[in-house]
Amino acid sequence: MADPSAEGISRAGSRLDRVGWTALGYAPFRWFLAAMLASTSANFVYYAALGWYVLEVTGSPAAVGFAFTAAGLPILFLTPHAGVLTDRLGARRMLSLSLMGMAGVTIVQAVVAEGGAPPYAVVVVLALALGIAQTVGAPSSVAIVSELVAPPAVSSATALNFLHMNVSRIVGGLLGGVLLATTTASIAFAAAGVLTILAVAIMTRLRTVDAPAAVERPRGALLGPLVEAFRYATRHRTLGVLITLSIAPGAIGLSYIFMLPVAAEELGIGAGGLGVLMAASGIGGLVAGLSLETIQRRIGHGRALFGGMVGAAVGLSSFGLAPSVPLAIAALTIVGASFLTFAAATVTLTQALAPPRLRGRLVSLFATLYWGMMPVGALVVGLVAEVTTARSAVALCGLGLAIAGGVAFLVRPQIATLAVGRDGLTLSGNLEGSGVVPPVTGETRIADVGQGLAGNRVELATAGHEREPLPQIDRQADAEAG
Repeated sequence: MADPSAEGISRAGSRLDRVGWTALGYAPFRWFLAAMLASTSANFVYYAALGWYVLEVTGSPAAVGFAFTAAGLPILFLTPHAGVLTDRLGARRMLSLSLMGMAGVTIVQAVVAEGGAPPYAVVVVLALALGIAQTVGAPSSVAIVSELVAPPAVSSATALNFLHMNVSRIVGGLLGGVLLATTTASIAFAAAGVLTILAVAIMTRLRTVDAPAAVERPRGALLGPLVEAFRYATRHRTLGVLITLSIAPGAIGLSYIFMLPVAAEELGIGAGGLGVLMAASGIGGLVAGLSLETIQRRIGHGRALFGGMVGAAVGLSSFGLAPSVPLAIAALTIVGASFLTFAAATVTLTQALAPPRLRGRLVSLFATLYWGMMPVGALVVGLVAEVTTARSAVALCGLGLAIAGGVAFLVRPQIATLAVGRDGLTLSGNLEGSGVVPPVTGETRIADVGQGLAGNRVELATAGHEREPLPQIDRQADAEAG
């Protein structure tokens, strides 16, 4: 864990802190961010190449959707197990293994594509293999931030971590579009492999501190720890709805990414235009991410979460109905900004509410539902696009997202009140059903146990965040807090 004392505290009030970029003051986080920029840019180059390549070979939007379904299925089924392994083996090790696997598969894909038009099944199997490699590192790429910065910088680090995805979408989207327009899909796949190898090299410079002994790591079979995390989330309804809400963007909203190659053809803008479409959502996310931490401090993380849902719904519907290319591009900037806002706010709150030993597993539940449901959305949207158009399918995604957000707000309006304090150690709002027992004094402290915000223990004085509070514990905590 990065030292939260002297050096970390001295950053309070600095220029970086004022703009919400406190995490950039920590060298380990800067190295991590550089590695993620390279690897995620590679992912978007790969996605552009895969969609375009499959469309060229098959001419079928449904085939494009099914290829991306294969790439996403491991995220759906294996992410919870990856979360357990992250808790057991450590985030840095899991992330490094993931990057090495992604580099290998992408290079093989480039070689296969160079050989001509292989059987469609080969393309699907390679997409599945890449999905497995990505899944290995999915929870660790989110959970690791708490090992790289001090508690006050964790919210900033989380926002910047999601911000890099949008920067990468711009770089990877434009690079992929240019390569596809000027060379071949095999060259684009090879470029993705080189970028991933660069990320592996950068990760060798990353240094974190071993997790403290105070945090219990799961042992034994994988199923038991997963059941424990699931029961914890379902026992505390606010936390459960917070994580479950991620199904909507995963299964409904984010599937728009897979239809962009088909939408580019419908708009008549070709491979170069595909790069612009992918970059547009990244630009929106970049603009939002630059000020996201400041916005979350002002309105609260819960309100930012629901604001992101509304914005994504409006943006997707606008893209599907836009009468011109410029308006469609503008709509995608709204989509990118909104999804980044939703994801960053959700992860920050999930980490704030997660007990130390369940951190990786609860984050993996979010990742499973947010990214893991994307293959379901890819398949459904691909089938809808097959009988209508890709943009009509995306517009329907916007409608579905709006309905899901509205239902979640009606079921659990408490989520909209939650906010993590600027110091990274306090949690405010209506804490009913969150697993946190609010003290009589009105201030909930997240005590530093050497793991930052994500490895927290809520203190009313001595009441533990590790268990569901019993009446006698509540009385004792109230007496001590009073």
